[in-house]
Formats: sequence, structure tokens, C-alpha cells
Amino acid sequence: MESYLKRFQNLLGPGNRRYIQTLMVITRAFLRILCHGTNTGGPFCPASEGTESGFEFSMTINEFLFSLNIDNINLVKLVYYMHESNLIHKVCGYGDKVEKESVSEASDQRDGEGSSLSGFQALLGMLLSLTNKDSDGRVIVSRTRPNPEGKKGGYLKYVMLSGEKIFSEVLNQAHAVILAGGTLQPIEETKERLFPSLPLERMHFFSCGHIIPSENILPIAVSHGPSGHSFDFSYSSRSSQIMIEELGLLLCNIATLVPEGVIVFFSSFDYESMVYNSWKESGILARIAKKKRVYREPRKSSEVNVVLREYMDTIDHIRQFESMNGAILFAIVGGKISEGINFSDGMGRCIVMVGLPYPSPSDIELIERVKHIEGIGRPSSLIKTPEVSVQAQCFNGDAQVGLNILRSCKHRGKQYYENLCIKALNQSIGRAIRHINDYAAILLVDGRYASDPTERRSSHLTNKLPQWIKARLVSSTRNYGEVHKLLHHFFKFHKDKVKGS
Repeated sequence: MESYLKRFQNLLGPGNRRYIQTLMVITRAFLRILCHGTNTGGPFCPASEGTESGFEFSMTINEFLFSLNIDNINLVKLVYYMHESNLIHKVCGYGDKVEKESVSEASDQRDGEGSSLSGFQALLGMLLSLTNKDSDGRVIVSRTRPNPEGKKGGYLKYVMLSGEKIFSEVLNQAHAVILAGGTLQPIEETKERLFPSLPLERMHFFSCGHIIPSENILPIAVSHGPSGHSFDFSYSSRSSQIMIEELGLLLCNIATLVPEGVIVFFSSFDYESMVYNSWKESGILARIAKKKRVYREPRKSSEVNVVLREYMDTIDHIRQFESMNGAILFAIVGGKISEGINFSDGMGRCIVMVGLPYPSPSDIELIERVKHIEGIGRPSSLIKTPEVSVQAQCFNGDAQVGLNILRSCKHRGKQYYENLCIKALNQSIGRAIRHINDYAAILLVDGRYASDPTERRSSHLTNKLPQWIKARLVSSTRNYGEVHKLLHHFFKFHKDKVKGS
């Protein structure tokens, strides 16, 4: 942009020069808050040092603009000028021409970076977002710590909290609107967020059952492991070495009992790595590997297809391995495997869900959404708990603060957080049953899944499961022995069924 202005400043009119100079002031301010913090040192800068990987905090639009001293700029006029003048394509076209004429060293420096056009479009989108009402959203500022070479990174992101504002344009212009999807349930929270003013009689809900017969699915809530230890993978207790070892013993038994493919879902890459390393040190991983070849979902999405191909090839050619009976894949809830890959037939004979896949309480975007939905967002109210009084202030990704905010939610915010968990659960376990003759076991490993159906409250999480799973859920097993027996009979039945056909 500086090169463009320098090259064409004598050809540009005063108004054009002024708008381009204003845009440069804004971009420098954005870089300043990403690299050094705000230029004012004002009250909107959080005092925390952040995490090991970096630092995040949220601000309202007005706080963001004031902290950068750009609150006096008319962003509406600037965005209008950028659209009408086609400035983005002019600057990017000139930049591409200069780059082609430059030495190869300059192009080497751009390796791995996005195109200048996409960068300008992102800038325009951010400026347009900053013209919204102050209460409609939050600005997320994320800075990464310097790498060994001293380079810094980060990003700015606008999070729209008032979805009904945007969706109302669709409702007002359309004769009818259809929302269709495989994991829309639970639907109540979606209705409140997108159609808060629409009368209930104007909405029609339809949910299909599943085509598979009841004997083709076996969902079990597993509350205890083979040694009798209970499972509780809540945020505060999931690091227990005793419980991690108990989970490993459970999978050792599953690897022996279940034929072909087993998929184990963890809540995050970090937790999967911690569990994997613990099993590796204790020798449990080697015991699992004697029966099933072990695969892990990679962090890089470009490597996922390679891992999946190897996993599927192992199962397809399992008869070549004398002592092994299949493969086991450690996957991540919310990852590519949980959302877009189908594991029909032998690719997914058993799905193991470790814990309840609640989103991380350190997710700053999540916490801002929860606060907004609960009705406790800035500027009008406070969040109070017996332990802490958290004002509607900048949230910097501290997990404990996030937990306190979540615990203080009693109504819509709590329902939203729980529904995110259930939708992630539904997406993951739905990877296995893909056609009418398919069959699979589903193990929900956590004591919070288990309860006596006759004593279960209507708000119990398992009541939000799809009807085709909820109706068949074995939710009150007293010990692992019952789980083992159920699995043995289930797979023996289908083995005999295949032999008889």
C-alpha cells in the first residue's frame, strides 16, 4: 500500500490520497496491537501474561477503536470508498507487478504466506465488521509468543454474537426457510438464537428415525473400568494417572474382544498426546498393539488421508497378520475424522467416546458466546459465583476464569454449552452406522453418562441423544463385567449371523 501511494500520489486526487492514508493508519494500528499491545496503555489492556503459546483477549468494538486511537475515523465512508474505487484490486495488481519484477529473494520471503488479495479482502471484512453495533459482537486479539528466530504472529477476529440480526434478512425475504442437517438436535437453543421473535406455531419440526434394526447397535454407558475404578473425565480430574491407566486397560480388552476397526475419540489433541505418552511409558500401548495396529489422527489436515488409507488397508488385509485382529484409531472430537469421514462396516465396529466432549473453557470465542446467550454480557451485568465475581471484562483465555463463568450460567448459556457437547458427540458416534446392514457398538466412557433411566432428570445429558441411540442405551451397568458380557454376545451374534447367511 505504501509503494502504491508513493508511485501514484501525484496522479491521485486529494480525496483518494486521504482515504489511502487513513487505511494505512488503521493497518499500522492493527499491527501495533498484534506486535506490541495497544498504543495507549489504557484500561482495555489485560494484565495477564497469557499462556505458553501466546496471549488472547476480547474487546467490544468501541474498546478496540478507542485503544487504537482510531475511534474518530468514519469506517462506513472508508468501506464504501474501498468498494466503489475497487482499491483492493488496484493495489494488489500493482503489488503483483512489483513482485514479479523484483529479485528472487523477495519471492522466497513470501513462501508460505497468503496472497495479497486475500489479505486485503480480510482487512475489508474486518473494517466492515467494526461498523456493527457495539453489543452485536466482540473483537478477539490473539498474539503468539516470538519463535526462536524472534518472529511474532497473531490475528484479529470479529465474532458476531447476534445471529438473529443476520438471519432475519433471510426470514424477511423468503417465503419459507428450511434448516436441514444430520446434527441439528438439540434444536431448542438454535430456535432461540435464530428465531427469537418467531411464533412457535409458524415452525414445524421433523426428525427421522434410523433405518437399522435395534440389534445392530449397542450403545453402552461405561462408568467403571476392568479394575473397578470409576471414570470421570471432567476437566479437573481427567489427568489422573489411575484413570488414564484404567482407560488403557479397558482398550486392551476392547482390542481383544472387538473385531476389525475401533475408533477412540478424545476431547483434544493435547489430551490425546498426554494419554498416548502415558500408555507408551507404562507398556499399555504395546499391549494394545499386539491385537490392533495403532494409528493417530495427525494435527496437519494434509496428513489425515495418508493415515486413513493405512488404517483402512490394515483392516482390509487383516488376515495377513496372524496375531492381530484389526486396527485402532485415536481421533479428536471436532477434527477432520469426526466431522467428515464415514467408517462403515469393518472400519468402525466400535466407537469409544472418552468423556464428554465439552469445548475447552479456555476458548475465548466460546466464553464470549456463552456470556452473550446467558444474558450476562457487557455492559449491563455481572457474573457472580460464591468463589468469584467476574465482571464483563476482557477474557484472556484463562481456563479457570472460563470455568467460573460457565458454572455461573444457569439458563441459556448452560444449555448452549451442553448442546455443543451433545452435537459434537452425535457427530462423532454417527461415523460408524452408515447403512441398513451395518452394525457397531458405541461405548460412552464416563460415569456422567450412566444413570438409572427411572431416576434420570429430564435435563440429563443422555436425554439429548438422538432417539435411535437413546432408546437402546444401556445406561446403568454396575461394573465392567456386564459391559464385557454385552459386547461378547453382540459380536458373537453378528459373527454367527454372517456365517449363517
